[in-house]
Amino acid sequence: MDNYKMKSTAAIAAILSAYTDESEPGAWVAAYSGGKDSTVAFDLLVKALLMLKRNNPALLTRTVYLTTANTGLDFVTDPLKQSELAKIKALVEREELPIEIVEVQAAHDNSFMFLTVGKGYPLPKSRMSRWCTGRLKIEPSQKAHKDIAPVLTLTGVRLSESAERRRNIEARQESEYRSNTELMPIVNFTLDDVWSYLVREGMAWGDAEELGQLYKDATGECGLRQRKAGADEKTDDPCGARTGCIICPVVKIDKSSQEFAKSHPWLQPYVDLRNLMIEMYKDPRNKAGRMRSGKVLEYGQGTFTIKARMALYEAVRQAESDNEELALRYGAEPQKLIYSKELDELIQQQWQTDMDEHPWLEDADEIGLFYETKIKGLANGYQLVWNIHYDMSK
Repeated sequence: MDNYKMKSTAAIAAILSAYTDESEPGAWVAAYSGGKDSTVAFDLLVKALLMLKRNNPALLTRTVYLTTANTGLDFVTDPLKQSELAKIKALVEREELPIEIVEVQAAHDNSFMFLTVGKGYPLPKSRMSRWCTGRLKIEPSQKAHKDIAPVLTLTGVRLSESAERRRNIEARQESEYRSNTELMPIVNFTLDDVWSYLVREGMAWGDAEELGQLYKDATGECGLRQRKAGADEKTDDPCGARTGCIICPVVKIDKSSQEFAKSHPWLQPYVDLRNLMIEMYKDPRNKAGRMRSGKVLEYGQGTFTIKARMALYEAVRQAESDNEELALRYGAEPQKLIYSKELDELIQQQWQTDMDEHPWLEDADEIGLFYETKIKGLANGYQLVWNIHYDMSK
């Protein structure tokens, strides 16, 4: 028997054992991103429930909530995820499985576009300061999970993804597949196991052809090629392509989105927008030199100015217009970053609020020839300093 088949059989057995354990009553949550790992993990659950239905349907009493987050920025994975969710829903209704789909999204005032274009938040710069993940995915998901109060959450984490992931999993493991609150059916899968499963088994609701094509489009190589992969596999394997937010500023060079745009030309305006946003945030003239609270910082630091936010807004709208034009040309669906009238109005209302209540955020050019800087040892803490960035030609 192939290695992935033995692991799949053992995982399904672990799922059935936990699902039918009457000592732990209550709902489950299955976290689903639409990527390869969460797809395999959820498919194993579905196949376990179908097995239970055939052999002992009376035990299908526990509801599983399939939860997924919509960031409003994921133009690469989300169209496929929506298609897969429709297929899953059809399967669930046809087979009468106790599964409910819950899609969550951050409120408008917690969206990426509002926080950056509206309020002038700094761009997330690294994985350690990636505030967007918490605001757009974790917080809305946690709110949904709090309402559901699951006894277990099924995830697609794997030990072989990286050394850091291995340490995190092993720190909370209570048994091979379990932590106190988490069920990890593919914890022992390698990358090769995941793709072997998808290629040879497919999902209960359809084949993995489109999913494999997504990874291929994001790498320029075949996402379904067979190879052995293990520790830190994401850094050296084409199947480890980054899929997610189209304007993610965390990665220095977003090769996945660049490659994806070659086969999806209507996304090129957003690849270009990402690069423009990063350059705008690097320009010290676009920073107010203060925090929103009014605290004085160095020149080129602090909140994105209202003037700069307005310029960024126009760039976003132009990218959306270009996306729509190209999408219609290629027979695709246009996708918007400022995705509703309510969000648009909220952004512009925030500019006005800041001009009324935080006038120091309006325009960094107002700093002029001199600006205040914090000097250690001074009685009042600040002194005026010559602004070497000031444009004398104005």
